[in-house]
Amino acid sequence: MKSTQKTIIAIFSIVALVGAILIFNAKKQVGVPNSNNPSQEISLDISGQTREIIDGQGKKIAIPAKIERIAAAGALNQIVFMLGGGDKLVATAQGVQKGFFTTVYPRIKEIPAAYTGPGPGVLSMETLLQTNPQIVFGTAASEKEAQILAAAGIVSISLKLNTPADIKNTILMVGKVIGSEAEKKAVEFNKYYDENIEYAANTVKSVPKVKVFTASSDGGSGPVSTVPGNDILTSYIEAAGGVNIAAVKLPAALADGSSMVDFEFLNVEQPDVIIAQSRQIYDYITDTFNNSQWQHLSAVKNKKVYINPKGVYLWSVRSAEGALEPLWLVKILHPELTADLDIAQKIREFYKTNYYYDLNLQEIDSILYPEQ
Repeated sequence: MKSTQKTIIAIFSIVALVGAILIFNAKKQVGVPNSNNPSQEISLDISGQTREIIDGQGKKIAIPAKIERIAAAGALNQIVFMLGGGDKLVATAQGVQKGFFTTVYPRIKEIPAAYTGPGPGVLSMETLLQTNPQIVFGTAASEKEAQILAAAGIVSISLKLNTPADIKNTILMVGKVIGSEAEKKAVEFNKYYDENIEYAANTVKSVPKVKVFTASSDGGSGPVSTVPGNDILTSYIEAAGGVNIAAVKLPAALADGSSMVDFEFLNVEQPDVIIAQSRQIYDYITDTFNNSQWQHLSAVKNKKVYINPKGVYLWSVRSAEGALEPLWLVKILHPELTADLDIAQKIREFYKTNYYYDLNLQEIDSILYPEQ
């Protein structure tokens, strides 16, 4: 009897040892760093354990065959979540841990924030490495950051989000990374995205353009920050029958990254419509008692100032929720042509289809007229 027990114990010991070796090797193959030396360079096994995708720069890169751990900055969290990969997020950004995202996907508040600050956020490498992702969807990494990620066996994927085509390519790429079902969802979403842009463009193809100015600051103490000609919002404005008046003066952002115009420019150009990018900016522009320079513009006098909608993410920037922006824009720029376009219903359908969330009327109003 004792001999039999010893034999069984020996067998279990051998199985445990083999299992430990297999797990260690598997971790190396999918790029998980050695816990004893996190900075040790680990090469990705390309013999059946990885697959290739094309990144935003058109380069072929190898990624683990199965993705279970994802880090994402800014709006990329929304895209990952929309494509069914929310439960794979192990690192996120502070910017999405507040606002309506937390209502639609409460777990986002519990995920470590590897990107701090507003918008895409600034990368905290220490936090990111602690979460041990396989894939990072984020802002462009510096050469030093790229080396650290590569040494830890983490794949950083380059992205482009400057045009509608870039948005679609990124969504399809994220879908491919997550898996086959996510890729199917990405294809369906891109079709929907195209249809919205085409609807807006076809609706206004025979009407005069509306002059639009987008205010990204209130200009209370000087020039006004706006969006340049190569910003994705310009593409949406043009599709909706508008023209971004700042695009001629600012075809692209300046060398320091800013895009500013003064009130002399606005007084000469006199936009028909002004779009404020936040509640604070909207309230300042429309405040008739502050005697600001905005009060001299015809768009303000004619009450043609609008606040840009914001749901899980601001519609007018580089996010998947931007698929709704052309519909909203064509509605406000050409109301006489879009009487049958129900924006509230479009928002409800979007959230049900992409976030599996049923909006109530109050939530729809908060998206169309955000408080921030």
